[in-house]
Amino acid sequence: MLNSLVDLAKESCSDKRRELLGQVSALFIADADRYTSEEMTLFTGVLKKLINDAETQDKAKLSARLAHVDETPNDLALELASDDAAIAKYMLQYSNSLTRDDLILLARSKGQDHLLAISKRDHLESRLTDILLERGEQPVRRSIADNPGAELSEWGMRLLMKLAGSDAPLRESMTHRADLSAEHFEKLISLLPEDQGESVRKMHAQNSQLVEKILHDAGKAVAGGSLERRRSRLDAKVALKDIRSGKTSLNEVFLAYSLSRNLFDLAFILAEVSGLDQKYVTNVMIRYEIDGIAVLCRALSIGTSEFNMFCKARGAHLKLSKNAIDNWMRDYQLLSEEEAQRVLRFIKVRLKMAEAA
Repeated sequence: MLNSLVDLAKESCSDKRRELLGQVSALFIADADRYTSEEMTLFTGVLKKLINDAETQDKAKLSARLAHVDETPNDLALELASDDAAIAKYMLQYSNSLTRDDLILLARSKGQDHLLAISKRDHLESRLTDILLERGEQPVRRSIADNPGAELSEWGMRLLMKLAGSDAPLRESMTHRADLSAEHFEKLISLLPEDQGESVRKMHAQNSQLVEKILHDAGKAVAGGSLERRRSRLDAKVALKDIRSGKTSLNEVFLAYSLSRNLFDLAFILAEVSGLDQKYVTNVMIRYEIDGIAVLCRALSIGTSEFNMFCKARGAHLKLSKNAIDNWMRDYQLLSEEEAQRVLRFIKVRLKMAEAA
């Protein structure tokens, strides 16, 4: 491998340089969590030099790959995030290597496409959200309203509530937010047709009930050891790393752990991928009701056949009949991925609010 990289480095044609960039980045990603500081410095220097000579599409591919690698050096992440929007958008939306100050600087200085990418991050502090709302045009403001991970200051909430009066898509997004006060929620409902308002009210109540189920006895469920780790050659941390590097898919790992009936480690993997605390994932996994774990799995794009195998493992753990498993599968097939992702975002915000209370 090393000799081939050295040979590629001597080449001047764009195809060979592209191949070198791909191989160096793959080598970095494969063991990013193991390199010493000296090795990281070496990789950073090589990648930054290659980036200078790379074409836009190649830099965009690199940005998309490194955006999901937490070990990506800050200066490399910031360089990509400061580039053209087609390259920067991946870093701006996904990278944990960018600091709060980096994001604030970029939000204050970059154009609308960059702001839109930042607005889609899983979590935005209210200070950053305010800058996006102040500088952003309609697409950015709609994106903020639709992002439950975007914290809103009092000013930000007032602005979005005002805009909701004349912007139907933004108004609909606001009705699904979990951080609305009762007063704001009722004001939004009053702006909707009666039948739509009742539908939103019912859905909001159902989501709130689901949050209560997830919270209920979550700590006790884990402490009681209701799920036991089975002896298995499957290493959950290695599997998680392979998922994040793209070496394998979540569906493949999900199926393997379901077949081995290793629900304990599967709960760990689902928690890590979804960003939920493992105690909440474990709680919904061992409850008879399917709604909580179904929402999580559908939101993570778990396939029907994979979920069916999981239901069999779950049914065996809970000592339930085939009829129960069939009912779970019917419910899962009725749940859309878009709806599940919306509910999961609602749940995350409510859980965060409950933990902070």
